[in-house]
Amino acid sequence: MSEFSQTALFPSLPRTARGTAVVLGEFSFYHLKLLKLKIIISGNTPVGDKVLYCNGTSVYTAPVNSLTNTEIYTEHSHQTTVAKTSPSGYYCASGDIHGNVRIWDTTQTTHILKTTIPVFSGPVKDIAWDSESKRIAAVGEGRERFGHVFLFDTGTSNGNLTGQARTMNSVDFKPSRPFRIISGSDDNTVAIFEGPPFKFKSTFGDHTKFVHSVRFNPDGSLFASTGGDGTIVLYNGADGAKVGVFEDDSLKGVAHSGSVYGLTWSPDGSKIASASADKTVKIWNVSTLKVEKTIVIGTRIEDQQLGIIWTKQALVSISANGFINFVNPELGSVDEVRYGHNKAITALTASTDGSTLYSADAEGHITSWETATGKSNRIFPEVHATMITGLKSTSNGNLFTVSWDDHLKVVPAGGSGVDSNKAVSNKLSSQPLGLAVSSDGSVAVAACYKHVAIYSQGKLTEVPINFNSSCVALSNDKQFVAVGGQDSKVHVYKLSGTSLSEVKTIVHAAEVTAVAFSNNGAFLVATDQSRKVIPYTVANNFEVAHTHSWTFHTAKVACVSWSPDNVRLATGSLDNSVIVWNMNKPSDHPIIIKGKIFTVRFFLTSLFLGAHAMSSVNSVLWLNETTVVSAGQDSNIKFWNVPL
Repeated sequence: MSEFSQTALFPSLPRTARGTAVVLGEFSFYHLKLLKLKIIISGNTPVGDKVLYCNGTSVYTAPVNSLTNTEIYTEHSHQTTVAKTSPSGYYCASGDIHGNVRIWDTTQTTHILKTTIPVFSGPVKDIAWDSESKRIAAVGEGRERFGHVFLFDTGTSNGNLTGQARTMNSVDFKPSRPFRIISGSDDNTVAIFEGPPFKFKSTFGDHTKFVHSVRFNPDGSLFASTGGDGTIVLYNGADGAKVGVFEDDSLKGVAHSGSVYGLTWSPDGSKIASASADKTVKIWNVSTLKVEKTIVIGTRIEDQQLGIIWTKQALVSISANGFINFVNPELGSVDEVRYGHNKAITALTASTDGSTLYSADAEGHITSWETATGKSNRIFPEVHATMITGLKSTSNGNLFTVSWDDHLKVVPAGGSGVDSNKAVSNKLSSQPLGLAVSSDGSVAVAACYKHVAIYSQGKLTEVPINFNSSCVALSNDKQFVAVGGQDSKVHVYKLSGTSLSEVKTIVHAAEVTAVAFSNNGAFLVATDQSRKVIPYTVANNFEVAHTHSWTFHTAKVACVSWSPDNVRLATGSLDNSVIVWNMNKPSDHPIIIKGKIFTVRFFLTSLFLGAHAMSSVNSVLWLNETTVVSAGQDSNIKFWNVPL
């Protein structure tokens, strides 16, 4: 039997907050033994480094050389903050906002949990492994303590990280014996600890503001610190004696004109890269303490740099909007930027040929994706400033959008995508909750809170309604408009020009959440909060198409989409799952359970349990006859193979 599986993932961006450092982790294939183990498990030879970052309750392991093969760990119950892989490569330690550090296996796709250590009561801000992969140091914002070092396999204490009076932001292990631990704190100091067992040795007060990052060089002979005062200080790795201060001659004694949120050493230890709120990444020569390259990322506030890491294959920095920048340290330029979302994705649409996917999120951002490669681009200038509730691409390349800013906009085709500089804006009288557009773009219908808006031939007409709408659908022949209501009804209208006449009212048991006409206009499907998926036959006065109960979802159904062949439909739900239903055989129910994500056929359907783990599925669409695309509250876009 054909296999149902995930074929690609367009991952979330890192979560960011202005003025807060983003701590990145690194996974490199250093050990032949681990490399062989990975080959046995996956059947593929892994190549290159991976970067670890966090968003929501997930940890992302993103390959430097792949856009579609990111791994996601989703077992945290609370918002994740930082993740670091052990030098052996066998385990990862990840922290969350409640002070828990989970240690889990990296060699298997199931990521088996080894142990959970409650380190302290507040957010974990940084984690470091010793070079033997035996000890872990974690620091953050606890009530009873700000840092702790423990054995990874038993969780027993291996010393105390005390001596700093405020939150500890950064920590690192000396990679060679005799071991040392360094930390940076909000009390403006850098501390050094001797061990094991580790005990406080001394603090250094070379910074005048919060210390955001401390890092040892690869051989442990030196370490550097940086913080809110814009300075970078170099120390001896053994005793903490001050070696010097990095200076940019154009800035009179400091390294950056803004806070420095992260620093990282080059793999050979000869250079340091720093990321700053002054919107630059700088490359420093360690021997001369002078700047070699200054890379200006941009000019907007969102271009502030909050995190940085230098792997064996890439120098990666994180912008305040979450963009992932691949910096070329030799040329002093940005080779690649990975765009996307770090807030909930609320809408999806694809170009007519399926080569381009558009996604919109809860903050009004729109990203375009090449479906074949995963390359992405953010549409600038921003089309909306608040949540986008409807998004539709038309055959002529135009993009229609509606948003909680109470506007319907038409973004014309331009260049290699759309040109938002020429967007046509139409003010709506009430908040739009859904959008339907004819394939040629000649008619657009927006379901608003108190009216239905019809956009045709460049003019907007608003039709008042006596219920609160929730969703809308337009038949391809532009004859019918179906409006789902918060009154638990589907209101079907005949469309004539810009006027509507109601021809059918279909009663549901709960608020209607999504409606969609099949591509050939033969069926209308409606979903609701009572978990029901009900198809209706248009030619039969919108009577129920079959009597079988499609209620396999365990929570509210949020979205629905018809396959190009008009036989199958995909639904997404708050229960984290995607189900593909078959109209031809609605009553058959063989069950197949397969793989990490359970693939179940129920009523001749495919059920992707946990399609978006720990997240509701907000949007689904068919890219072609055998590919379903889903997007969720987790900011991820996933592609599913659904054989005929």
